[in-house]
Amino acid sequence: MVIGGSISRYYAGSFGQFLQFACRDLEVINLGEVGAGAAKMRRNFHSGVLDGEVGLIRHMPVGHRWLLVQGGLNSVWMPEATSWTLSRLFVDAYDAGFQVVALSLTPWGDDSDPRFEGWSGLRMHRATEHVVDFLMGRLKPAVAFGSRAAGRPGQPSGWLPGELPTIAVNLWASGLRAGPSAPLRPAEPLQDSFDKSAYRRRADAQDDLVAAARAIGRQFLAKKYHSFDPTHPNTAGHKLMAVLTCQKAPAAWSCDCDALRRGEWRAGRVRAPK
Repeated sequence: MVIGGSISRYYAGSFGQFLQFACRDLEVINLGEVGAGAAKMRRNFHSGVLDGEVGLIRHMPVGHRWLLVQGGLNSVWMPEATSWTLSRLFVDAYDAGFQVVALSLTPWGDDSDPRFEGWSGLRMHRATEHVVDFLMGRLKPAVAFGSRAAGRPGQPSGWLPGELPTIAVNLWASGLRAGPSAPLRPAEPLQDSFDKSAYRRRADAQDDLVAAARAIGRQFLAKKYHSFDPTHPNTAGHKLMAVLTCQKAPAAWSCDCDALRRGEWRAGRVRAPK
């Protein structure tokens, strides 16, 4: 089961379609929804999968249930809430006998997007990175969830069973990024506006923050992977997402990563090369 937002629903060769092609014992059913943030993703899992009357779990034998999650970008401006809700989705899945493969958020944005102007760009970048770091298990719950961590049973400092995915795939720090070929932003406008920025109380770290804000363009989705905008990867981007997932896929899926690399989106489906 794929749960996610619009990236998951890509129409011309999604990562799910590439995995379906390459993994002999994997059947992919895509319940991604355009515009869905973390909360809607969780509701879609409950209504589309767990619902006792119409949920697809009825057709999924115990021991062969996998949830493939890629999303949260539509709520990423609330990184602690997004991380918390994704974690509750994972717990719900584990409680229903699923194992979870979670694909991180992908690089996104470009200089034409006002959300990435000046210091706002660093805040948006770090919000995205926060959700990625949660998913990859790099944060303590108190940092990942903020005040919501107080709602966890027993309030332990470490992670409880089911709060993190079985397998996590880092798409954020991957070949999808523009990388060092992207130019740095000019330093002077950032230095001049620092005292009016959200980081103004961190004057001791100003040089490091300016350096990070200058490099935002290097964290964008590489132009060769843009589809209809700089947020949604194209077919080549989805193929790379699938390759990175394939490299960490469970043996039960019987994936052939070499076949995936050779696969082509042609005439409405992924096919072996001619």
